Amino acid sequence: MQRISRRLATALALSAMLAPLSHAQGFPSKPITLIVPYAAGGLTDQLAREVSVYMSNALKQSVVVDNRPGGGAQIAMNVLKQAPADGHTVFFGDVPSLATNVGLFSKLSYDPRKDVQAVTQLIVAPALVVVPNGSPYKTFPELVQGAKSRPQGLTYASQGVGTGAHLFGTLLSKHIGASMTHAAYRGSIPGLTDVMSGQVDFMYDAIPTSGSFVKGNKMRALAIGADRRSSLFPEVPTLKELGYEAIVPTFWWGVAVKAGTPADTVDKLNAVIVAAMHDAALSKKFTDQGVVVKTSSPKEFSAYIDSEITRWTKIMREAGMTTD
Repeated sequence: MQRISRRLATALALSAMLAPLSHAQGFPSKPITLIVPYAAGGLTDQLAREVSVYMSNALKQSVVVDNRPGGGAQIAMNVLKQAPADGHTVFFGDVPSLATNVGLFSKLSYDPRKDVQAVTQLIVAPALVVVPNGSPYKTFPELVQGAKSRPQGLTYASQGVGTGAHLFGTLLSKHIGASMTHAAYRGSIPGLTDVMSGQVDFMYDAIPTSGSFVKGNKMRALAIGADRRSSLFPEVPTLKELGYEAIVPTFWWGVAVKAGTPADTVDKLNAVIVAAMHDAALSKKFTDQGVVVKTSSPKEFSAYIDSEITRWTKIMREAGMTTD
């Protein structure tokens, strides 16, 4: 009896050791769905659709994109939470959905630190500080001086409450000791439109959207939030050069799956998505827009998400940012 028990225990232990391997060999066993928390056409959607084609070819399995906009990414994230933790449902997110929503919503329906498993970062998009062509401010230091000299400071547009532009305006106001008026919009384009018309003094916006307006001579760029100058705008100084490195929010995108997904499946997804982002033809479609391809291991991306949540939640709560 004791011998049988030992044999059974050994068999069970061996089975447990081999289970992850057999799971990895069987993944994917059905079509993969890429959940996008925004409407079709935006940068997140573009990323998902380009990667889906590469994944489908590499994994020999159908990969579809499912756009689930609304609720500050909560609708899309809840789709992920309700799916099996088997890697066949993949979330394509960004800074708000994977980090800053924690500080923005007092009753968020998900927790990116508990409900998801990070897979890899995808890209980082530098952002431009833009002003109207008719603005009296020709440089970023002049803009700062203008904010300090005006009794009510300056007005700045954002993509919405708690977004990168809102965080930048809040940090800049605090850093230079000047009050500013925040104008929240539903996305980048409406805000940039009012900057162009001179109704708002400036905006901090990711280069894929703001850059096209600058290239089209519809507005002027004073600075860029990046580690180094952009090849698209080599004449525009970085905020780091100007001494404002500490207040630069980063626009980034990444991939996650449901928490509890087997590690080998996460690793397989990481390998194929990282390969996709470093494919010459695919990556060029995004680097041509001024973004930087930046991939990572699941562990690295998870740590980065945690650091972003910690950093921005403190700032947002001190500033009273909320949508509730």
